[in-house]
Amino acid sequence: MNAVPRGFWTRITLAWLGVALILIVRTWTSIHDFQLADPDDALRLVQVRDLLAGQHWFDAHQYRIDPPAGVATHWSRLVDTPLALLILALRPFLGQPGAELAAAVIVPLLTLLCAMLLTARIAVKLFGERAAYAACLVWIMALAAMAQLQPMRIDHHGWQIVAELAAINGLLSPSARRGGWTIGIALGIGLSISLELLPFAVLFAAILGLRWLIDPRQRGWLVQMLAALALTSLASFFATRGAAFDLHCDTVTPAYLIAFTLAALLVGLIARFEALSRIAIVVLLGLAAALTGAVYLALSPACLAGPFAALDPVVRQVWYNNVLEGMPVWRQEAPSMVQMLVPPLAGLAIAALTWLGASNGRRAMLRDFTLVLAGSLTIAVLVARFSGVAAAIATIPLGYAISEWLRRASEMKLAARLLVLPLIMLVLVPGFAAGKLRDTLAPPPVDPQGEAPVLGRGCSLPGSLPALDSVPPSTLFAPFEIGPTLLLQTRHSVIATGHHRAAAAMSDVINAYLADPAMAEAIVRRHGARYVIACSDLIEARNYAKFAPKGLMADLLVGKTPTWLEPVQLPTDAGELKLWKVRP
Repeated sequence: MNAVPRGFWTRITLAWLGVALILIVRTWTSIHDFQLADPDDALRLVQVRDLLAGQHWFDAHQYRIDPPAGVATHWSRLVDTPLALLILALRPFLGQPGAELAAAVIVPLLTLLCAMLLTARIAVKLFGERAAYAACLVWIMALAAMAQLQPMRIDHHGWQIVAELAAINGLLSPSARRGGWTIGIALGIGLSISLELLPFAVLFAAILGLRWLIDPRQRGWLVQMLAALALTSLASFFATRGAAFDLHCDTVTPAYLIAFTLAALLVGLIARFEALSRIAIVVLLGLAAALTGAVYLALSPACLAGPFAALDPVVRQVWYNNVLEGMPVWRQEAPSMVQMLVPPLAGLAIAALTWLGASNGRRAMLRDFTLVLAGSLTIAVLVARFSGVAAAIATIPLGYAISEWLRRASEMKLAARLLVLPLIMLVLVPGFAAGKLRDTLAPPPVDPQGEAPVLGRGCSLPGSLPALDSVPPSTLFAPFEIGPTLLLQTRHSVIATGHHRAAAAMSDVINAYLADPAMAEAIVRRHGARYVIACSDLIEARNYAKFAPKGLMADLLVGKTPTWLEPVQLPTDAGELKLWKVRP
């Protein structure tokens, strides 16, 4: 195993500073305009504001969504904490808006620093110092990962990447106790942040089970990992949820805590038998996994169908099936699909070839790393949002390949060097080439004036917000795509946002906009909404009009006002945002 050289961490930190500067320049317009990257980021900042304003630590409700009861979110306070602490520290010097903006820039970049330090540590162990430095260069072009770690991206996805990289570092430890506990703690905290990491926890458990199968003396790894996972999950649950013994399927609940504890106890018991055959190990571990799953489902039978099973069919059709980040990679646009697949596949090929050619000293480490990358890529293929995790892991073997190319470049002929460099760029940023090829073969349509069409600026936000905020604080019946921004930038409440725990309210919003205006009135009044919003430049609104040409949204977009609504005159700088007051 390669030792970390002197001055190594200083050089990696300097590399991070360079990458951070590039990201700040790249996202400067969003920083200047205080435009968060995603509706989830906006709702995250709303949650942090509420916490700082006095909402209880254990109360994760959003009371301005479908008031007065509000909606219970499943998001973890662990992600809120660094944002809240930084805002508190900077607020006396920058004021509330300045402190929020600084936190939205600094926290993602600090998350990136954690990720780069972890990848550098993995790279130096597996491939050496030069590969670690080259991996920092690859980070600049790891677009799927950088999308989750750039300024103004403050949601939890960046911390998922950090949790997986920390677990890989544990996997490479020489000590079963230290390594197993590192893996378990990292994944336990990651699961507390988001249950989406559960497939990755299963992946690491399977790899450690394989270690046990190959060499029974390695059985301590799985025992230590599961013990750490159970204890960390218990600690995180009581630290962030308190006594919230709910039955939701989208977060770690007492049913999961019982299952994690049971798995740790069963595997610990099996490990006490030293003279088991390989067949016995497979059978007993399989029975332990089956029993753990059966106990969890017995405690939470409704979760067998998954966390989205309760969605109304219309919500599933109009909203969930169009959330591309939750869909498989093959549902993405071609440039995005290529970018998600090619760099991790290239990294996987490099890792596999290095593993097959490695000596016994590094062979086991490279095998396990290759399996983690293969498993992560498989998960990413099935759920596109995890492509960032696969891209982050792939920076390590790709960095090694680039370092080897640079080492041998002086021995190559000029023609070979000129050929290899474009090939490297094609592997690292294939999405750019795919996009250029697509536009060449099928140019985007233009309007008669020769200008490219605007594909939905979202109710002319943020320019229209001051006009909307001039209206007295009320409950707005608005498309849920802009709901988080309305909560963040105005004093109003909304009926729903694009988050599945608000499924009933989302169903009402969709059904009202699709319904005949006379039928929509009852839904709007039932929620106590005082104003209704429509915007012709919002993709969600145009979808409603397409699905129901005679529905409420379709009528509003063409200027037809039902008798129970009264148009509200807004300034011209409100753009495409149109507002109607609900008549008494």
